[in-house]
Amino acid sequence: MPTLSIVIPLYNMAEWVAVTLESCLQQSHKELEILVLDDGSTDVGPDIARAYAALDSRIRVISQPNAGLGGARQNGQDAAGGDYITWLDADDFLSPTAAASWLAAAEKDGSDLVCGNALAFSSRTFNARRYFYHTAATGLHFDTAPQYWKSKVVWRWIFSLDLIRRAGIRHAHFKLGQDVCFMYEMLLRAERFAQVEPNVYYFRQEHKSAHASLETQVEHSLAHFAEVKRILLHPPDGRARIKPLIKYLNENYWRDIKKTAPRLSGPDDHYEKRLIDLGFALFDGLAPDWFRAAALAPEVKEQTDFLPLAKAMIRRDREAVQGILENLRRTAVSAPDKRNVFHTIRHNLKSVLNPLAWEARNHLRALESLAAKRKGIPRVTPGGVARPAR
Repeated sequence: MPTLSIVIPLYNMAEWVAVTLESCLQQSHKELEILVLDDGSTDVGPDIARAYAALDSRIRVISQPNAGLGGARQNGQDAAGGDYITWLDADDFLSPTAAASWLAAAEKDGSDLVCGNALAFSSRTFNARRYFYHTAATGLHFDTAPQYWKSKVVWRWIFSLDLIRRAGIRHAHFKLGQDVCFMYEMLLRAERFAQVEPNVYYFRQEHKSAHASLETQVEHSLAHFAEVKRILLHPPDGRARIKPLIKYLNENYWRDIKKTAPRLSGPDDHYEKRLIDLGFALFDGLAPDWFRAAALAPEVKEQTDFLPLAKAMIRRDREAVQGILENLRRTAVSAPDKRNVFHTIRHNLKSVLNPLAWEARNHLRALESLAAKRKGIPRVTPGGVARPAR
């Protein structure tokens, strides 16, 4: 069976990284290398990783000045030596059979990529949900599998390292949206990919949804759409993928505009001007008819409420775009605060009846127990405060 490189970018995740590493060491498939990319952490997370590396030669810690997630992923990719590679966030964990499930599917039909199913769960309530669940399949291709046109994360997949290097695929610098750029690059180049049925990945939710600064929202989240456009309209085979692009803009660009508009102060706002300029560049060369049902069916639905903005951007009508942004500001509704005690109690009760919640909880508790028994590993309390190693 092929080998697998697991790359773990690490930045101030001391509270969770021991469990993440335990999930790698407990894999039923043993032909692994585990590369921890210390991205300039200021907590004891790198010390924990180095202590694990002293216990198991498959773990290697690589330290670098802070370069962000893209830089850490790229350096891990450059250092990897497996047949396949995956990326694991330092606060998430894998099922014990993740590597075996992925690699068996890859070996069976020579897939360049393999996707596994994932559970997103709450660290507070343990309520859990499936994350874009797919049934098992082989011989998939991007053009004939539209359910994968919204594949926005790299962490539930394995990728042929040979294909990555032959194609020269690198990780984008964006703080938000970089995963989808990498996914589209890879999906367009894969001769075939596969899907495995089991849940291979467990994704913690709460503390990853940190509020992005307005600069990050505009210069990274909104800016990355131009790179997506380039990838989908000018791929190596020269066949523009218009429907996947419009689907992504319908669902994600429009969502980000609605999220950003209430934070802008009006036409004189620097970031409003920047948002509009980025939009004009993004929609340059797009046709209004591409956004209508006749061109999108059956794979993609028309987003009626997005059409006025799309048309205004295509016409480069600054006044019309400003009017739409102003309307979004006036009608914005604040999201409910889900951190209150009643929300937590309600979701705790729901999790008692949710088998997916028990699955996530049981896997996590088993890994926490294993980590607690390790000798020579620095300990941290909730909140990341270091305690002496046992």
